[in-house]
Parts: sequence; C-alpha cells; structure tokens
Amino acid sequence: MTSETPENNVINIEDLKDIMDGDMELIQDCFTDFIQDFPGDFDSIKNAVIEKDGIKLDAAAHKLKGTLRYLAAEKAANAAYVLELAGKSNHMEGIEDKLETLNRECRKLLAFINGFKA
Repeated sequence: MTSETPENNVINIEDLKDIMDGDMELIQDCFTDFIQDFPGDFDSIKNAVIEKDGIKLDAAAHKLKGTLRYLAAEKAANAAYVLELAGKSNHMEGIEDKLETLNRECRKLLAFINGFKA
C-alpha cells in the first residue's frame, strides 16, 4: 500500500491491525463503537468551543484523541490534539477553524468505516 491510498489518508490499516493484534472482529467492534460515540464526543467538544471553556475542551478533545489514536486515524487524532492544546492553554483564537478541521477529518473516518470490509 502506498501513502497515496485512501486508507492511509484516513487510517493506517497496518498500524490498526498491529494495535488490534490482527483481530478483525475487534476492529469492527471498535468501528461500531466509534460510530455510536462520535456524535456525543463531537458535541462535547463543540459545546466547549461555543462556551470558550478551555477545561472542558481539553478534556473532551483528549478523550476523542485517544480513541482516534487507537483507531490509527492520525490526521483526525492530530486535529483533536490541536483542540486539546487550545483548551489546555485556553487559547481560543481561530478555534472554529480547528473545530471544522476535526469535523472534516472525522467525517472522512466515518465514510471510511462505512465502506470498510474486513
């Protein structure tokens, strides 16, 4: 697989298999959990941005970042990390753009998951 494949733009499938010890059923279960949990997790981040609450933003973005790293979705995880750092420092300048980047990367991940065949 080259770095130009769609999978590597969203998920590093080899890293994911390593993380999940090659267990395709576990991968599917984690994907299902992400689909169920993402709307609430994203709403927590969005609400923290709207409220300009750095503490809540730090916690909510950190939680989602961990999930995304576990799924080997590095671009999305990095977008969550940027929001986590903004929350930690309570630096809210340009935060809406950072939120949109996270949303866009997670939407790509959701599309990938919906098309994934183990």
